[in-house]
Amino acid sequence: MNKSLLFTLLAVALFFTSCNKCDPTNSHGGEIIEDAIVKVIGYQAGENYITDQSNYDKLIEVSFDGGLNYSPVNFSKYAVFSLTTTASCSSGYDRNITLNKSDSTIIYNISITECETCKNNSTINNWVLTESIPSYYDEVIYEVDRN
Repeated sequence: MNKSLLFTLLAVALFFTSCNKCDPTNSHGGEIIEDAIVKVIGYQAGENYITDQSNYDKLIEVSFDGGLNYSPVNFSKYAVFSLTTTASCSSGYDRNITLNKSDSTIIYNISITECETCKNNSTINNWVLTESIPSYYDEVIYEVDRN
């Protein structure tokens, strides 16, 4: 009887602890073009909102085929954002850009889920592509949330 009770308690404990696994997946939302991969060589870290190549002194390229082919971003159609973050090397990023029409602001929000499976940190720039945004959106608000 005691062995059976001990086995049951052990099984229940394993069941509940296995449900708390960290999931470091990435997702995109809002205005972000999901299949676009932005590449900037010699990038400037920090907060960037780029609407014209002349606003940035490095070549900005985009791929729509999983990174096989890259071409310069067509800024008559697109805008590029970045927000540098540092987190655990096993982290998931939920990137979201929303347009707040009531106060003409753009909000770039990144929610980071950090998993404890990795002790080292990783810094990334979170480059994303959106369709061109009307010029009356004159302020960008950058937010980082950690889970």
